[in-house]
Amino acid sequence: MAYLWLMRWPPFSPLKGGDIDYSRELTKSLAQCAPIDALTFSFPGVTPPQVEGMTWRQIDFPEPPRLASLASALPNVAFRHASTAYLEAAAAAAPGADAIFVDFIGMFWIVRPLVERLKAHDALRRPPVIVVDHNFEHDIRRDMVAHERSPIMRLALGLDAWKAGRLERIANALADGLVANTDADSEKFARIVSTPRVTVMPAYAGPKLSARSIDAGTPPRICILGNHDAYHKRMVLELTLDALMRAGLPEGCIVEVVGSGDNTAFEAKYPGIRFLGYVDDIVAYLQTVRFGLIPDEVGGGFKHRALMHAFLRTPMLALDKALAGMGFVSGEHFAGAETLDELAKQMPGLLEDFPRLNRLQEQAFAHCENAFNWADRGADLHAFAQSLRSSPQRRAPR
Repeated sequence: MAYLWLMRWPPFSPLKGGDIDYSRELTKSLAQCAPIDALTFSFPGVTPPQVEGMTWRQIDFPEPPRLASLASALPNVAFRHASTAYLEAAAAAAPGADAIFVDFIGMFWIVRPLVERLKAHDALRRPPVIVVDHNFEHDIRRDMVAHERSPIMRLALGLDAWKAGRLERIANALADGLVANTDADSEKFARIVSTPRVTVMPAYAGPKLSARSIDAGTPPRICILGNHDAYHKRMVLELTLDALMRAGLPEGCIVEVVGSGDNTAFEAKYPGIRFLGYVDDIVAYLQTVRFGLIPDEVGGGFKHRALMHAFLRTPMLALDKALAGMGFVSGEHFAGAETLDELAKQMPGLLEDFPRLNRLQEQAFAHCENAFNWADRGADLHAFAQSLRSSPQRRAPR
């Protein structure tokens, strides 16, 4: 077996984010099962390191003007990556692969033309095309439109949301298999396509804390962790901070926002909140936190920072919908809330409830300890690809 993996960028530093982590660790894990030929665009300052079982090929990236996507049938994230040179390189490599993975909606533009190229091959011998979905974009983007305050931006986001949902549906329908990263997303895909699917949740490759005790000596600090470079993540942060302001911050507490992103406008609008930016030693920092917020009102998929909280024994106060499909149980592994206003109202009581805080962090760690191993993820994906190759229901591409 040998695989062709099509992705936007080499998933390495200085690039950051849950989507980058997922692509990096999943390919590294799969490469332990079979060699991977990874095709990416080049990105300034990113040089792929040597990874056992992987080879890297890069295509120049002539990024088009973003506003030009308004005239395209593709959503902005896919329009920016549509490239004839990339398609030709992928099509040339495809016949030698046992399966082809198309990673992230930003690359889904390639599914239809690539499937068309593969029509020349025998249906039972051609490599299956498998799309790797990081989210159920249809719902995420509709949420963004619903929460957008600017009428002009709402119109632009609405158009892009329609394009993204359309591309997502087409790519997942044309593919031989699809990968979802939560069970919740897998169920949503089942409603729109009949494509065989598998859930491959992200795992954890970071540091773990063997024990921790939260008490009155722990600073009364509440953390909102995660970068907010992307538009929808800035929207999430603004919605969260607005809810905190409506409820009023608990007396004597410290609320800090940690992660990369432009904080200029936020600092002026929310003077009671501290904005720390990127923190070098996140392990040490989180030991000074009583609990963290997972307040994602907008956005689905897997929350990588939830695993960081669990393994570093930082209790979570989260929206129930934010952790949907990840296996966490509200009230057992995290303190749950239905709305941001409800979440904000729970903060004062939870801040001083040390028995509950310690119970939550202990149960979350125990839940995650043996359930999030990257080696398992690569093996699961390898087995799925093999099953597609041997399926008696293999058909010629449409």
